[in-house]
Amino acid sequence: MGKNVTLRLDEAIIRKAKHAAVEKDQSLSEWVAALIVHATSKEDRSLSAREKAVKRMDRGFHLGGSPLSRGEAHER
Repeated sequence: MGKNVTLRLDEAIIRKAKHAAVEKDQSLSEWVAALIVHATSKEDRSLSAREKAVKRMDRGFHLGGSPLSRGEAHER
């Protein structure tokens, strides 16, 4: 079951939002809820991708070959 939330918005914004909701054949409440769900799920996906990338960097990448010796690394 959903909970009610009160928002304070400018009348012009409310009018535009109502028109956008009607174009999607939704109530204003449904339209706003869908926007919030989309925004929060996008954030969840972004956080998950960031965590996966950090884990990959911690493990490192095998690029083939063997590590350079100190002399080879500083050779000019």
